[in-house]
Amino acid sequence: MIDLSLLNDAARAAHLVGLALGFGVAIMADLCAARSMFRPLQDHEFDDLHRYHRTVAIGLALFWASGLVLLWLRTGFDPANFTPKLIAKLCVVSLLTVNAYLIGRIGLPTMIAWAGYRFGALPIAHRLRLSALAGMSGAGWISALALGVFSMMKTFDSDILMEVIGAIYVIGLGGALAAAVLAPILNFAMNRARSY
Repeated sequence: MIDLSLLNDAARAAHLVGLALGFGVAIMADLCAARSMFRPLQDHEFDDLHRYHRTVAIGLALFWASGLVLLWLRTGFDPANFTPKLIAKLCVVSLLTVNAYLIGRIGLPTMIAWAGYRFGALPIAHRLRLSALAGMSGAGWISALALGVFSMMKTFDSDILMEVIGAIYVIGLGGALAAAVLAPILNFAMNRARSY
């Protein structure tokens, strides 16, 4: 017979490891990709980005597996037992998973296709697409962290949770898209500084 309290503790520990792994490595990946604002990325940095992407995928898989165990232990998979916070967590992790897939299918190939260029030199459509992926990633991991850390969110109803999580996504996406639009100005300034 399985000790359910031990299973719960193990699942919670694995959940925290998945969050730390995904969040920490996603930040490293974003910082690595952000270097392209100032200079073209080098081959070893593209290798790093692929390695980071695989590690985030492992973190997400661990997050999902442990989360499903916790979901079973707490709700028995009965939707009547789902709290607004739990539904918000499921939505955020689903968005993170879709975004990670899109980073692998669209983001990394786009960056590799434009190797040798700074971010500001890319066509606007590519900049917007890459920035949207980065903004969604950052907002998703910050939302997951907030939902896991702040106990007061347990008491929020679905409307307040949607406002808080929505605000995180708006700020994350807005900042990332602003960077995409303003990147050519930085690119121009850096080219001009080099010419002097």
